[in-house]
Amino acid sequence: MTPKKDEGSLSEKRSIREIERRRSNREAILHAAEAVICRKGMNAASMDDVAAEAGFSKATLYKYVRSKSELVFELMIHFLEDLDVRLKEIVGGPLKPEAKLLALLREVFRYQAEKDNLYRAFIVDRSLFRMVHVFVDDKGNPGTEAARVFFRRMLAARRAITGQVETFLRKGVAAGVFRPMSLASATFFLRAVIQGYQHDQFFRESKPDLEKDVLDIHGYILRGIKAE
Repeated sequence: MTPKKDEGSLSEKRSIREIERRRSNREAILHAAEAVICRKGMNAASMDDVAAEAGFSKATLYKYVRSKSELVFELMIHFLEDLDVRLKEIVGGPLKPEAKLLALLREVFRYQAEKDNLYRAFIVDRSLFRMVHVFVDDKGNPGTEAARVFFRRMLAARRAITGQVETFLRKGVAAGVFRPMSLASATFFLRAVIQGYQHDQFFRESKPDLEKDVLDIHGYILRGIKAE
């Protein structure tokens, strides 16, 4: 009986190592894709470039992503998932609601600033829209099962972030710090403010003062949601 137990234990350890290896490789590929796209632009970046940047063969790269379109969608999902992890730590932390709102805004805007070159590549390069059309039909619906899977994952990642914001607001209301409100409407408003600030960067002639902007937006939002 003992050898069977040992064999099972070794098999389990190999499975864990394989999962970790694949996760590590996926991270390496996504970081490489981000670096290449920021350096060369969406249209000029190729799968060969990404494989070379990651230090993988092209055959290995295709084990994880089957096309450049899939790679771009994976990168967009990773962007949302990474931000969700960062926000979850703040929402679950010990800060009081007012300070927690400031920490959340600061983290979101700093993360956006870190990814600014990638974001610009996504928005400015028209090749992204061509990639989207590969995945959707004439009515804007996912055209294949693979596309439907990507869109479900994208929506799930987006909902996770929305859930973090709603949880934060709910706790603030329960503590009596924030006034009673529609959580859905308040979350929509916060998302609109954040996205508006992000788009505004395209029209600024000088580099924004991130900390000053965060404090101004924090004060503006608090005036609308504080209990008093």
